[in-house]
Amino acid sequence: MANSAIKSVLIIGPGANDIQHGDELDAATYQMALTFKRLGIRTILADDNPFSFSLDNRSVIDHACIGPLNVENLVNLIKHYHPHAILPTLGNRRAFELTQELLEKGILQECDLKLLGIPEATIRQINNPVLLSRTLHKMEAPMKSVVTVSNYPDALSEARKLGYPVIIRSVLPKSSSTRRIVHDEHELAPAVQSCLSQSRAEQVLVQQSLAGYKEIEVVVQRDLSGTMMMLSMVEDMDPIGIHAGDSIAFNPPQTLLDRQIQDMRDTAFAITRKLRIVGVNHVQFALDPESGKFYVIKNSPYFDRIVSFVAQSTGYPIADVSAQLYAGKRLRDIDLGPNYAPHAALIEPAMDHIAARVPVWGFSAIPSASRVLGTEKKSIGTVFGIGRSTIEALFKAIESRYQEPTDFHLAAQKKLTDDELIVKLVHPETGRLFVLIEAMDRGYSVEELSEMTKIDPYYFVQINQMRLLIREITDNPNKEPVLIKAKGYGLSNQLIARLWKTTPHRIYQMLVDHGLTIKYKEVEPSAGEFDQHTNIFYSAFEDENEGTKTAQPSALIVGTGSLRLGLSNAGDYFVTQMMQELRHEGYHIVIVNTNPSSISLCHDLSDKRYIEPPTLENIVQLLKVEQPQLLFIPASYDQLLAGLAKVDLGCRLIVLPDDRLPRMDGRATKMVAFNYVYDGDYAYPLGTMTNLLSPEQLNYQSTALRYPAEVPNYLFQKVSDEASDTVMKQDHPGLYQVIFVATDDEYHQLGLQPLPLPEVAFLSKVLQISLPGVYTQLLTGKMTAGTVMNSLKQAADPGVVTYRATFPFKALHVANGVPAFNKIIGARMQFLTKHY
Repeated sequence: MANSAIKSVLIIGPGANDIQHGDELDAATYQMALTFKRLGIRTILADDNPFSFSLDNRSVIDHACIGPLNVENLVNLIKHYHPHAILPTLGNRRAFELTQELLEKGILQECDLKLLGIPEATIRQINNPVLLSRTLHKMEAPMKSVVTVSNYPDALSEARKLGYPVIIRSVLPKSSSTRRIVHDEHELAPAVQSCLSQSRAEQVLVQQSLAGYKEIEVVVQRDLSGTMMMLSMVEDMDPIGIHAGDSIAFNPPQTLLDRQIQDMRDTAFAITRKLRIVGVNHVQFALDPESGKFYVIKNSPYFDRIVSFVAQSTGYPIADVSAQLYAGKRLRDIDLGPNYAPHAALIEPAMDHIAARVPVWGFSAIPSASRVLGTEKKSIGTVFGIGRSTIEALFKAIESRYQEPTDFHLAAQKKLTDDELIVKLVHPETGRLFVLIEAMDRGYSVEELSEMTKIDPYYFVQINQMRLLIREITDNPNKEPVLIKAKGYGLSNQLIARLWKTTPHRIYQMLVDHGLTIKYKEVEPSAGEFDQHTNIFYSAFEDENEGTKTAQPSALIVGTGSLRLGLSNAGDYFVTQMMQELRHEGYHIVIVNTNPSSISLCHDLSDKRYIEPPTLENIVQLLKVEQPQLLFIPASYDQLLAGLAKVDLGCRLIVLPDDRLPRMDGRATKMVAFNYVYDGDYAYPLGTMTNLLSPEQLNYQSTALRYPAEVPNYLFQKVSDEASDTVMKQDHPGLYQVIFVATDDEYHQLGLQPLPLPEVAFLSKVLQISLPGVYTQLLTGKMTAGTVMNSLKQAADPGVVTYRATFPFKALHVANGVPAFNKIIGARMQFLTKHY
């Protein structure tokens, strides 16, 4: 079947968020489905993630199918909707495994289904590293040694041949956390046992370790005619041995020679060509800093966190272009619209700025998890900063992390003993950047630290500049030249104020007095060579300003930032749904966010995007530039809200529902929640939910829910009346939940709280109503009693629906982890009756 004949596509979604992915796949799905819609291609999305924004967008997704991500469900969807093609590249590795199962069952051949983006043979190779390794060896791609074994004696023999350290990995793993670095025979046996138990094939790979080499990530794309281009090359600061997702990363690379860049680019092209990939391909390399020789270590021909980082940091619309490539267009024929230069899709992105990506951790919720960094990913999300220098980008990225201490953890490092510091240098932990700053402060040289950590000396030169800059600021309080220098390197007023023992307002006043104002630069993929506009901006203390006031009326929205435990991307879902409603009401949308995976940064959902830390100085400055009518701030940004309370905003401030609210659980008893929309006059019921009994703990947990709750008929009206009376006593409109403790024949009210954001997303899908949209209408005055009733009348009758949260215990190797609301990393939902 020619691609021109494709009229409908089944998209295999990624499922619940986990350690390996956040909402970058949901964002790519939305953007790609939007492009398919414009091309006249019908979309069927299979997913079970209650926090998915795409699943709720019936104007973009033609058929949103919420159900388990298994072969049986996919076969049912294929036979019900008869798609022309299947797209597996938006569902992570799991989608590739499901696609292979469909191939082995003969479903694709039987139903004449085309695979988009990837041939059948490549699907099998990506799923089986042994097959991929053979292909790459045949094409003489530089590869590390790898052997397949099925028992410990063979693993021991091969490890002795290769020499320690070695990497042990599962073949066809049951989960993503199946890689171990082994330094000696003592560590080998448990690693082999663990990886064998996780292998569907009951085999493990024994691989030569390249620990200490540089890790380089290359993103390329190819069209059906074979035309290829490199979209970006990203350099990880940390060496091989620390998972790339846990490393600080820079785009473009900071330490590579042009020859090395070209050689890895050519190799990535050759692999992409050999595997006949159409669309995006992500190739990872290990580079020996001594010899300059490099090795291919991984190939991922699907969307992932690095692709989203590249798209946001370059301004190149990767998902839009990929969708057109899947539809059969060639790169030279793609028109990106009036904001881009002719043939912009075919021009490799260039950057006149630096983007730094830093990981976000979840150890505050799970303190028992080991913070030692290794080959298995431990971070739960990322944020990034953009600047003119490595230091500026890095300072901005660090400050973008949720509730980052004002002093950047510097004071905490002073408390380390010399022995403790050495341990942290040799066995790196989360937050190692601050440990490295402290080590240089105690006299460690660049050469010593580079040898101990295997981090390129260039980065220690940058870290030393950061250290010296902080010392210079500390030693020269209230000096204008020092202030100018600090702001040029991206330091916030808050950090400068702490170092000078003054207030951020005093720093701001000094800047005003000296005429120092923030300017804004636009991110676009030609580095200023062409007149192009992505409407992505970052701040700079320079003379030229590329930012202009957005058309009015406008709303300025601060996003919820990186995925974090407890919230997952339910906050991102809420904000993005709210953005969509505001646009429908005629507002122009300005979003401030530093999460490269956030769906709120999709270009079709806003008029302007600022990649800036959500600090008081940045928001106040943006209010002056944009002059919006509405300002939305998440309730958890309490320091920002406290600062804004002292400022004449010139607009209406709306605090978004609190994303940190403690759930009224922990009682291990059965509870029933009555949910409502309250418009200030009347409480409109949204149905009931109850927590489910855990088969492991044998108690009730509010991280697993059933809709609706089973309340005896003779009690329902009485309890419902009590709940609605409670809601009617509230001072403000909103989404509310009244919780009761349930026994056999009694219901005692436990209390009222705003409807938690994860449950807002779940109920929106259950009822097929945008509850964030309803909430927005309540705030803007567009919601009336009639519109509430009409919305609720259109609500679906879903039957019984379940919601089950997922946790990172297994990925973080936390034994006997106890599920709790603040530890949620994702969730799955399921309609217990057929639901297409």
